[in-house]
Amino acid sequence: MRVIAKVFGAVVLLTAALLVAVAVFETTHAEPVAWTPPPAPSMDSGPYARNTLLAGAKTFGRSNLLQPESVALGPDGKLYTGMNTGEIVRIDPNALALAKDPQTTPFELLANTGGRPLGMIFHPNGDLIVADGVKGLVSVSAKGDIKVLSTESEGLKYGFADDVAVSADGRYIWLSDATWKFPYPNFTADVIEHVGNGRLIQYDMQTGEAKTLLKDLQFANGVAVSKAGDFVLVNETAAYRITRYWLSGPKAGQSDVFADNLPGFPDNIRTDADGNFWVAAPTTRDGLVDTLADKPAVRKVLAKLLKHIEFPVKPYAMALGFDANGKLIANLQAPKADGYYYITQVTPVGGKLYFNSVHNNGMAVIDRTIIQ
Repeated sequence: MRVIAKVFGAVVLLTAALLVAVAVFETTHAEPVAWTPPPAPSMDSGPYARNTLLAGAKTFGRSNLLQPESVALGPDGKLYTGMNTGEIVRIDPNALALAKDPQTTPFELLANTGGRPLGMIFHPNGDLIVADGVKGLVSVSAKGDIKVLSTESEGLKYGFADDVAVSADGRYIWLSDATWKFPYPNFTADVIEHVGNGRLIQYDMQTGEAKTLLKDLQFANGVAVSKAGDFVLVNETAAYRITRYWLSGPKAGQSDVFADNLPGFPDNIRTDADGNFWVAAPTTRDGLVDTLADKPAVRKVLAKLLKHIEFPVKPYAMALGFDANGKLIANLQAPKADGYYYITQVTPVGGKLYFNSVHNNGMAVIDRTIIQ
């Protein structure tokens, strides 16, 4: 027992020494600031009460769909998604799995951006519009031809192109630059810093010009335009909120809060045919993150440590639905959805909801009747 105690003691001392060394000698560009998060909403009762509505989801492609962050329904009725290899692939929704291997999804290769395709949506002209975390704002033709549309706005390069939305007439594309300061995939450093390096960009397809609609956003993430086209939403992941920018009407050019104090970290957002918005939350609020909000020095050390270790992710599946006025209409959760979690996009397609993840392989799908 004494030998075991000595070994354990030595391990503890070595670990402590390594932590001190990292804190003293490691560098980071993160310069955290103190902030005060709102008290997290209850998940024991109320509108965000825990449930298991997503438990019936079915996964597919866990063998060969590699961290597919987003999915878009093409004009051909196929599903298009991007992987961590840079590849964008096309999937037949009627053939999601091989008979001999239910977790292998047959697909066709459309293109490889050479970067990291994240959020994507189709343009009325048939091109796939992609927020590529490395390349910027990209379009991909039906033949797989790649064109970089924009890499900067008002002289400031995109650091982390994250998600996209397109106007009904196709003239405008809205892009979230999650953080201009920390290039993909260093998103944790930006969240830890909490200075607000995110932007909402509007790209004009006619003029080829990009302009910044909103800046100083707390990790600008998912983007979606309203069915009426009068406003665009952008998720501020690190602030637990959804911000609305008015495109027309008496508030045109102004912004306000669409939904605040969410129970998780909002990621991508999509609009359905009824004008409702579907928001993915990769994980629930973390008590440690909120506790350290007013301790920037500690968070700076944490930013250094996370260059060597990965922040532990609590397995959980969550998707929220809001109507056009910001009223919660769906609260879908599960400890794991058929083993699937860390959902980064929920996409309504007909009578189904598809789920994607930038952290896990494969996708998941469930019938929308679970919310009726």
